[in-house]
Amino acid sequence: MAEVIVLDTSAFLTLMEQEAGADEVEGHIAGAIEGTTHLHASFVSLTEIEYITAQENDQATADSGIADITALPIFWHHSDAALCSAAAKLKVAHKLSFADTFVVALAQHLDARLVHKDPEMADLGGEVKQHMLPPKK
Repeated sequence: MAEVIVLDTSAFLTLMEQEAGADEVEGHIAGAIEGTTHLHASFVSLTEIEYITAQENDQATADSGIADITALPIFWHHSDAALCSAAAKLKVAHKLSFADTFVVALAQHLDARLVHKDPEMADLGGEVKQHMLPPKK
């Protein structure tokens, strides 16, 4: 049975910027290509990747990064009423950003392992299966 993984925005940025942990993200992508892993991501990551990359570089680099990311074997999930409600409940209960609540809610909904490098998500304990990538230096 294939492993189900949700990649957080921080995992994508780790890959794009070749930070520590990029090899782990590349391994998950290889698993998706081989069919041993099902990769998922939230719509909010597309927004975050674009604006962060545009702010740190320029819009052309952001557009290229989005094109590269969306070409990967990843199932992209958009919001619906149930996901919005789950994200709202997480926002009430935890100190998470608005975007992070959607990523965590998606991981919970799919019973997936969340791959990230966000210390706020690490504080969720057993509410979601997770793997934290090495922190950015």
